[in-house]
Amino acid sequence: MDAIKFALPLVFISGLSATSAFASDEPFNTQGFIENSQFSVTLKNVWMLNTSNQNEAAGIGDQKAWAQGALLDYQSGWFGDVIGVDASWYSVAKLYANDDFAGRDLLRDNNGHAEGFNKIGQIYGKLKWGDDAAYARLYAGWKQLYKFGVLSVTHSRAAPSTWQGVSMESGLGNISARAAWVTRFSERDEPEKRHFYTLKSNKRIDHIVTGDVSWRPANNMQITWLAGESDNYLLRQGLEAQFSHPVTEGESLLFRSAWYYNRGLSEWEGARGFTHSAQHIFALAGYQYHDIESGIGWSKTKAKLDGGLGQFYWHMGKNTRGAFNSPADGEGNDYVNDGEQMLYWYGKYSLSPELTLGLFSHYGFGARYQDVSLTQWEYGGFVAWAPKDVAGLSFFAGFGPSYSWKLVNGKPSLTEDKRGFHRSKGVGGGVTMEYKFGLLK
Repeated sequence: MDAIKFALPLVFISGLSATSAFASDEPFNTQGFIENSQFSVTLKNVWMLNTSNQNEAAGIGDQKAWAQGALLDYQSGWFGDVIGVDASWYSVAKLYANDDFAGRDLLRDNNGHAEGFNKIGQIYGKLKWGDDAAYARLYAGWKQLYKFGVLSVTHSRAAPSTWQGVSMESGLGNISARAAWVTRFSERDEPEKRHFYTLKSNKRIDHIVTGDVSWRPANNMQITWLAGESDNYLLRQGLEAQFSHPVTEGESLLFRSAWYYNRGLSEWEGARGFTHSAQHIFALAGYQYHDIESGIGWSKTKAKLDGGLGQFYWHMGKNTRGAFNSPADGEGNDYVNDGEQMLYWYGKYSLSPELTLGLFSHYGFGARYQDVSLTQWEYGGFVAWAPKDVAGLSFFAGFGPSYSWKLVNGKPSLTEDKRGFHRSKGVGGGVTMEYKFGLLK
C-alpha cells in the first residue's frame, strides 16, 4: 500500500505536466502562465541514527529511521507578468524504523508505529511587481519559509515543513525586507496541519507575525535585523552580520556574528527554556585559502529558569519551528544552556569541485545546575559529493560521537553526593542521497 501511495502523486502530476506541455502548443496564449511553467521531482533517501543514552531514564534507547521521499514541485509562469500559482506534493515511504524512531523526525508517529505519509506541502498564489532594482512579491497559502525572520523549515529530512499564511518580499537597491503572518504549521514528519499552542497549558496561539530587514552594501557584507512575535506569548529580536575580506587572490578572512533576545509576553508561562527573558550571542572568525576553509567560534547564553536549568528556546511555541543561525545548534547537542559558553571549530577541504571533506568540534562549559558544573562536547566529520556528470545528484554523510549529561524528568541527573553528574554518550549521524530533475521547462 505504501508503494501505491508513493507512486500515485508522481503519476498524477506527471500527467499534469504532460497536459501543460500540450496546452502550450494550443492556439490561445496564457501570457506566460503555462508557457513558462516549471515542474521538478526530487527523490530523497535519508537514513538517520542516534545512540545517545541521555534519555534512558524515560525508556528511550537508540533511534534509527530510514525513509524515501518524493518531492514534486510545480511553479507556474506569471500570467501577464503579475500573477501565478505554485504547488508541491510530498510523499514519504517508510523503509525501516526501530522502536524509538520518532526522535529522528523522519517518519510519521502513529501511536508508536512508524508510517509513511502523503500531503500537499505547498499551495499558494503569488503576485509580483517591479524588476531586480525595485520589486515586491506577495504570497498567500501554504509555503516553505526558510530562515524567514524568526521562522524556518528544515531541509535535512525526507520532506520539509510548511507554514500557512501570507508573506511578502521586497527590495530597493541594497536593502531588502520580508514579512509574514502565519496561522498554522505542518511538520516535516507528518501530514497534519496544526495550530500553535502554548508549551504548558496548551492554550491556542492565534498567529505568529515576523519580518526582517537586510542591508547589503557590498557582495561580501550583509547585516540583518529580525523580529517576531507569537501572539501575546513570546517576542524575539535579533541582529545577524556576515562579512568576508579578500586578502589576496584565493585568500579571504571570514566573519559571522549574531545576537538574539527572547522575552516572555503576557501569556508566557515560564515553563520551558527561561522564566522571563533569554539572550544568546555568538561570533565566528574564519580563513579561506583556495580549497581549504577553517574557522573558530564562540557563543554564550543567558537564560534563567526558576527551579531548573534554563535554555535559549528558539521556537515560538508548540507546533512551530524557529530560525536560529548559530553553531550552538550542534549536530548532537545544543549549547544554549544558561551560563553556558561554547567553543566551536570547523575545517573543510574541497578535493575537487565535486567532493568536499570536513571536520567539526564543539565544547560547552560554564553551565551550572544546583551548583554542579556541567560540560558537554562532540566532534565528527562529513563528506559531500555532487558529481557534475549527473546534474541534480548529491550525497552527504556525517557521523560523530557526542557527550553530555543524562536527563531525569527533563533535568540533569546528578550523582548521589550532588557533586557531579551522570555522563551521557552516543553516536549520531545520517546519510542522504538526493536526485533532482525537471520534467517541464
